[in-house]
Amino acid sequence: MIKVNGLHAGYDLVNVLRDVTIEIGNGEIVAVLGSNGVGKTTLNNTLSGLIKPTSGEIYFDNVLISGRDPVEIVEMGLIHVPEGRKLFPNLSVKENLELGSYRRGKLNRATNFERVLEIFPKLKDRIRQTAGTLSGGEQQMVAIGRGLMSDPRILLLDEPSLGLSPLLVEQMFTLIKQINDDGLSIILVEQNVIQSLAIADRAYVLEGGTVSLSGRADELKENSNLKKSYLGL
Repeated sequence: MIKVNGLHAGYDLVNVLRDVTIEIGNGEIVAVLGSNGVGKTTLNNTLSGLIKPTSGEIYFDNVLISGRDPVEIVEMGLIHVPEGRKLFPNLSVKENLELGSYRRGKLNRATNFERVLEIFPKLKDRIRQTAGTLSGGEQQMVAIGRGLMSDPRILLLDEPSLGLSPLLVEQMFTLIKQINDDGLSIILVEQNVIQSLAIADRAYVLEGGTVSLSGRADELKENSNLKKSYLGL
């Protein structure tokens, strides 16, 4: 669904991404892994149109989207759930979820709303609570649920486990796999290598703005360089 060829992007005169080439197929979970500062968020923002690439191409279903307005990219069905959740803290859970269908998904708002509550049943008891009073895990559920309200064709998750307790991290990855089992393609951008590789089909490792490793997730788990760099083994 997504093909990125020779992507260069950054801020002002600083190139953060250099010659990045990745691909995400229909129905896959593809993990993009790496520590802080390697270019993961820059890649997310470039895919979703918030940053214009300096060179290279991004295709979504064989349609060139690099350089397009973020609104157009959302309307095509590439939905970005940003790092840090970015909820409206003074609005209720219900209002935050409904805002996800503002640009895309209006016709299916009621159906998608029920689906989100099925995936995240804990939100049923929080539906009228203001988002700013929720726990970190509950806020992440609202953020992902808001993305699902947009009828995504591909969901871009930026650090969904950030700031969560180990137990909640495990639950969150289980829920992400459940969402994918319904056929939704997911780009999972994470520092959590072990959990990401456990649910991903394929993965790319970013280092210094370039792809240093790539392959099937089950194969990368056994890669000695990955174990040494990220797992301390």
